[in-house]
Amino acid sequence: MADEKAASSKPTELMFPGWESDARQLGKLAKVLSAAVKSKAIGKPEFAKQIEEANRLAAQINWAEVRGNIEREAKGEQERIEANLGGRREKLLQAASAAKWVFQQGSQFDLIDIFQVHYEGAAVVVKLGGVPFQRFAETDGEKVFARLKQLRAGLDQVPFQREAFFKQLKGAHAICRHAQSGSDEFVPVRELHREMVFERARNSDRFRKTGEAKSIEAYPLPQFIYDLARLIRDGAVVGSECIRTQTPAMRESKEMVHIPNLNNPSSSETAAARLAIRPA
Repeated sequence: MADEKAASSKPTELMFPGWESDARQLGKLAKVLSAAVKSKAIGKPEFAKQIEEANRLAAQINWAEVRGNIEREAKGEQERIEANLGGRREKLLQAASAAKWVFQQGSQFDLIDIFQVHYEGAAVVVKLGGVPFQRFAETDGEKVFARLKQLRAGLDQVPFQREAFFKQLKGAHAICRHAQSGSDEFVPVRELHREMVFERARNSDRFRKTGEAKSIEAYPLPQFIYDLARLIRDGAVVGSECIRTQTPAMRESKEMVHIPNLNNPSSSETAAARLAIRPA
């Protein structure tokens, strides 16, 4: 009985299958080797004991088996990834349908709610208004949909007041007009976005207190496009003024953005390379 008690009082060795056990053994070896390297570098006497222990641990490892376990895990993971990739779009669209999101499958990308979803191998590229929004690696369609829900929630969480946004937009538009030559009331949307970053900063208590660049709140172009969509969701007229977009010329195609219709995401977006504010 005494022997049984003594045996049961010893720490239980956790058993790990295959490559997980290999990782545990290799971790021990790496730790001892790292200590040995440091000892040798500064001439510590512990080096001899440490390198001897490293040699003992290395002798306990079946290196051929380790390589085989790693290869087997790598092959299994690759097969899992390929299986997920094969069903990723179908599972994504099924998840969107179950959540009652508007979607449309395309030949090169899918339209899901206000997002364009492109696929590049294991990577997913999400665009909003034709502008890259987020890129991430994911082979599971349901997880891709979960990420889309997070992105949409993040857009909605940014505070928005229609009149306040329009006031900032007018300020940014006036500065852009002043900076450009001629009297054209239409200004490039991307330039307008850049000026909106500063306009928001000028209205920020945090920036006014510090005056430091690091106090300027990030305002990505996709969020600006979404805010424009929030503004015109209730109409392009605000007070006695209205927003007008200009049909992009061929030379402006690279600068063009697409403002989604939040009331009906499946309808045509508003293509805009330039924007003006006029009397209603």
